[in-house]
Amino acid sequence: MNFDRIALSRRNLLKLSAVGLVAGGTTVTSGCNSSVKPVAEAGIIGRNGERVLPWSNWSGTQSCQPNERLLPRNEAELLDILKNANQTIRCVGSGHSFSALVPTDQTLLSLARLRGVENVDTTTGQADVLGGTRLSQLGKSLWEQGLSTINMSDIDSQSFAGAIATSTHGTGRELGTLSTHLRQMRFASTSGDIVDCSPDKNSDLFWAGGNHLGALGIMTRARIQADPAYYLKEHSWMMSAEEGLERAAELSRQHRHYEMYALPHSDYMLGISLDKIDPAEIPADVPPPSGDAYEAFRMMSNVIDYVPFARSWLVNYGASTVEPETRYGASHEIFGNLRDILFNEMEYSVPAEVGPQCLREILATIKKEKIPVIFPIEARYIQADDFWLSPFYKRDGFAISCHNFHDKDYKKYFAAIEPIFWKYDGRPHWGKIHTLSAKEFAARYERFGDFLKVRQEMDPQGRLLNDHLRKVLGSL
Repeated sequence: MNFDRIALSRRNLLKLSAVGLVAGGTTVTSGCNSSVKPVAEAGIIGRNGERVLPWSNWSGTQSCQPNERLLPRNEAELLDILKNANQTIRCVGSGHSFSALVPTDQTLLSLARLRGVENVDTTTGQADVLGGTRLSQLGKSLWEQGLSTINMSDIDSQSFAGAIATSTHGTGRELGTLSTHLRQMRFASTSGDIVDCSPDKNSDLFWAGGNHLGALGIMTRARIQADPAYYLKEHSWMMSAEEGLERAAELSRQHRHYEMYALPHSDYMLGISLDKIDPAEIPADVPPPSGDAYEAFRMMSNVIDYVPFARSWLVNYGASTVEPETRYGASHEIFGNLRDILFNEMEYSVPAEVGPQCLREILATIKKEKIPVIFPIEARYIQADDFWLSPFYKRDGFAISCHNFHDKDYKKYFAAIEPIFWKYDGRPHWGKIHTLSAKEFAARYERFGDFLKVRQEMDPQGRLLNDHLRKVLGSL
């Protein structure tokens, strides 16, 4: 691996500290010994007499052994399944949730066959998206029709219905979650009926459904608003942590999208801006992104396990060598990033005006308590919305995402950080690790009770609930 020049982007951010390994003269292999115990690969003999494979999420921390897996070919088959179900059904997307939204020992259902973008209207900029469509597929399909999503998350492997279920978001002070792009939604209820909703029709279901948790029904499709196709310029640069914290709000106003990656145990922070650009302004000789970050960052983490006293020096030394980097491309190509580093994640959103202060306290706590983490902390501004269980309900938010490798102990780290989020009136991302239950959520969301009423109407027998949902929504 070439350490002569370390350029950062979201794609290869974590390569920053590798130069410190060379300077420190330490050689450590990058092998992983996962502490996650996978479910037995063989599976079980299910309800229909056929073998049923186990399931686990992307990072391996959530797993289950369902007694059947169902893959409806169309909406009619899905309705038949729901109408005749006599046990719990949980719908699974791409498995990118770190919380226990999916696990069940009963029916696991996938919308993988219900994919595609239909009824594209280039005049209105609207299109219908089937629930099982991958976000990456959505971006490409719209682009072919001369459209782009208004915004997008930086991981685009999720299913569309799953992304809506948990208020998945990108970044942008004046841009909301993916749910704010919705104009209509369609749910299949547990009674086997189709229920369409919009702000003007079945509006309670619409405002509950923008963060539905897979608990209101199965979202089979939705109509979204898109923009005319556009290109983006992404620019990343290293700055001091103090400058990054002081200028966070300013930079978020200067750019269409702005996010930060704070480096624990260091004096540095990475800034990343994205802005629309005329394709004529794209240089003809843009250099390709620098190499794969995975091995370098894994090596960095392993070295620190042996020489923890050198942690700050290694990270600071690596960060000080980083040069700015600029990328250009079609919107969906710049938004989406390959994440080949497995991790676990906690994300809370605090009010935008206290976001940098909250992040400052988190970084200070990590340093003071000598928490053994070097994984960058991602911070983003997101606009308020009106969806009842959205972390951004009625307030502009500052989302702070804390990560650690999938085979590193994240529990002590997250336990030290989570109370800081509570101190700043934080609301957790529903698809990421947290410890809150129904009582705490009811205190954070004024429409929590209204969500439960809609949930009861759509699924009176509680067939869509697993143990985790009973904890976060209450015993129903």
